[in-house]
Amino acid sequence: MKHKNNRKILAKAWHDFFILGKENISDVDEIILQSWKRSKGIDFENLLNLPTDKELIANSKRKNHILIDIAKPYMDDLYKIINNTNFMVTLIDKEGYVLEAIVHPKLVENTEFHLANISEDRVGTNAMGTCLYINKPIQTYGEEHYHKTLHHFTTSAAPIHDGEGNLIGAIGITGFAYDVSVHTLGMAIAAAYAIENKYKLFQEKQNLLVKGYSNLINYSTSDGVIILDSEGKITSANKHAENILGIKNEDILYKKVEEVLLGSIDFSKYLKSKEDRFNIKAVLNVNNKNISCNISLIKLKSDLELMGYILMINKDQGPNINIGRQRSRLYSFEDIVGESNIIKESIEIAKVASNGNSNILILGESGTGKELFAQSIHSNSHRRNKPFVDVNCGALPVGLAESELFGYEGGAYTGARKEGQIGKFEMANGGTIFLDEIGELPLSIQAALLRVIQERKVRRIGSTKTIDIDVMIIAATNRDLFEAVEQNLFRRDLFYRLNVFTINLPPLRDHKEDIPLLINHFINKYNKLFNTKIEGVTEEVLNVFYNYDWPGNIRELENILERSVQVANSKVIEIRDLPMYLRMKADNENIYKSNISLLDFQEKKILEENLEKNKRNIKLTAEILGLSRATLYRKISKLNIDVERYRL
Repeated sequence: MKHKNNRKILAKAWHDFFILGKENISDVDEIILQSWKRSKGIDFENLLNLPTDKELIANSKRKNHILIDIAKPYMDDLYKIINNTNFMVTLIDKEGYVLEAIVHPKLVENTEFHLANISEDRVGTNAMGTCLYINKPIQTYGEEHYHKTLHHFTTSAAPIHDGEGNLIGAIGITGFAYDVSVHTLGMAIAAAYAIENKYKLFQEKQNLLVKGYSNLINYSTSDGVIILDSEGKITSANKHAENILGIKNEDILYKKVEEVLLGSIDFSKYLKSKEDRFNIKAVLNVNNKNISCNISLIKLKSDLELMGYILMINKDQGPNINIGRQRSRLYSFEDIVGESNIIKESIEIAKVASNGNSNILILGESGTGKELFAQSIHSNSHRRNKPFVDVNCGALPVGLAESELFGYEGGAYTGARKEGQIGKFEMANGGTIFLDEIGELPLSIQAALLRVIQERKVRRIGSTKTIDIDVMIIAATNRDLFEAVEQNLFRRDLFYRLNVFTINLPPLRDHKEDIPLLINHFINKYNKLFNTKIEGVTEEVLNVFYNYDWPGNIRELENILERSVQVANSKVIEIRDLPMYLRMKADNENIYKSNISLLDFQEKKILEENLEKNKRNIKLTAEILGLSRATLYRKISKLNIDVERYRL
């Protein structure tokens, strides 16, 4: 390093080159001289006037969040070492944008600039920017810097590469020029090396995990799949996800999932959960558009370390209005499938309730059969030949809820029919009204409903006349109404009016002994509908069903079997016929039982699939996978794959 500690010589060389325009400069290193030549034309006076590129920095931080997370501990360690020497530690991306900086207070006091980008293109010669250009460690000192504002500093910087050797950024240590030391360059190089190793390890694990699930992700026929990193940031999405959500991959990359997918689901809650979550019903709001869908969130782990998540999205098609599937009659108790004591008890209570006129409240999770029980109660009552009117309280528009329930006179409000309209309570007169999702009813409507229940009279909007009604009222909810009352989300007096005869429906996980009966029932139902001849499910499928918690309950089981009956290629439903989230659950259970790591399990699957695809030809399989035959045999042996089965 020529004249590294003689600032007078460096200052004269800088002045001769940039002010006087001399070309033959012999008092600086060749690397610095070449950088000076590249820097000519850049303003070396007005550093403050450079654009800050706030949006580009924000995008870069999202894109490089893994690099930041990995580098931060090493930056903290460096800063602790140099804390008493007035230095700062900086991390930049490959374009020169500052991702992270830890600055000594004294350095801040004596620095009047804030740099968003310190690439050589922006500020000329400086260790961090020049290190990116030459892709090598470098130290710059005093007047070796191009810009005048930097002449009071010294910086040591080293480039950072990913596992494939690609430049991804640099780390630098900056202090006052009078504190220059060759040791800081060694420290920067050591930190860069440590960051590279950690980054490479992360990449290897991430690539293996994604590769292991590549078939599920890329070749799924209907599932939208989004890969999240361990912090819940989106790293990739398949075409189905783009189509379902109406978004483009590049618009959502590196953003937190809760920033992209708004709506009814609290992703932060599920990401913190220790358990995988399956088939959650949700309404997502994406670009101001509501999308009803089912969501599953599965953790990706390697050696117990959380690597990320797979988010699977199925669009909820809503009610099937195919005329061939419409029922010609209401359900009865004979339609309820189950022999468990808990189901029999619920049926007996419901039968007793059907013989009276008391208000009935059915409590149970989504998919437990609340409407099935409501219809059965009506069918078993003396009102069986009178109307059964069901109302989804959660779907009633707030502004029109009263008119839907109680009706209105002609001209009662703008947009109303001239002849008026009767409400649901009048339609149900003499029969039964089923108020489903009663817990979603707005408080403003709850007061009016309470009055109707108490007086058994309705008054249409715009009318002064009341109409007597005689109805059995059955309400149902999947919400905890006790908690809703305590939180002032549901009227206490309405709750007590409805809670005269309570029927609690158990979740499927509490009566799994009924699963075989339900399987047979639904297979027979859809065999008739789709003209198929499925005879049952394999033992492996049954085990998956028994070990699954069924958050969607019986409805979820029915939906799975409806799909599986149509896609099955044999007389029985196999694991491959199940939705992706259950296939993945089956995979994870197999991993647990076989006591091998997730990475080994996925590698075993890939090898077996390729061996089968290549008709058990080991030589061809090795060539396709880019392995030597010896390596392939070692892997086959390690993963307990039957060698003889695949040998030709």
